[in-house]
Amino acid sequence: MYIALAILPGLLLLALIYTYDKLHPEPKREVAKLFVLGALVVLPAGVIERALLHHASAQPTTWRGLLATAFFVAGMVEEFLKAALFERTVLDRGRIHAPVDAIVYACAIGLGFATVENILYVTSSGFWTAIVRAVTAVPAHFMFAIVMGYQFARARFLGTSRAWGYIAPAIAHGVYDTFALAGSLIADFVLAGVLFVLCEYSLQILRRARRPWNVRWT
Repeated sequence: MYIALAILPGLLLLALIYTYDKLHPEPKREVAKLFVLGALVVLPAGVIERALLHHASAQPTTWRGLLATAFFVAGMVEEFLKAALFERTVLDRGRIHAPVDAIVYACAIGLGFATVENILYVTSSGFWTAIVRAVTAVPAHFMFAIVMGYQFARARFLGTSRAWGYIAPAIAHGVYDTFALAGSLIADFVLAGVLFVLCEYSLQILRRARRPWNVRWT
């Protein structure tokens, strides 16, 4: 039951973003493949994060340790690995024919990662963790992926730097984790505000992504 609860949010969000591209939906096999590859990223991410925490002794018990963990351990490692996977398997292979394509593929990677991470948390912590993460952590990874896809689409169609496909979601992830790891009532309220802003920004991106690919996309 816990595994089913952990998997369900990611699959629902993946179905939601897949059906968003109504005109030219991406091949289901490719989306599923990227979902699995995103899930596999959890392993190297976990190894690197553990090594960084051990080497730097950075623990989220002080604001300095909290920021280091949120931005440089979790945010940078996880989003850089996902972005590198996207760049190699999607962007470099010419699979982006419209802005929405980049978003769908990025979300497949991000939700694959989020689903495995969610399984690990839920099976070790129980029912209430499944409920809380279904409305916080999993949607957050979904929105980080939308930001990533947006930045890589800009690189594809506007010639902006690919680096923003790495940096922008890492910053968003770091901000989220700063308050998620703080463990205080005030931080929880701020976290809700962060999720709201991310949601609004993601909706703006999705609206922009519906413009034709051969029209200047900003």
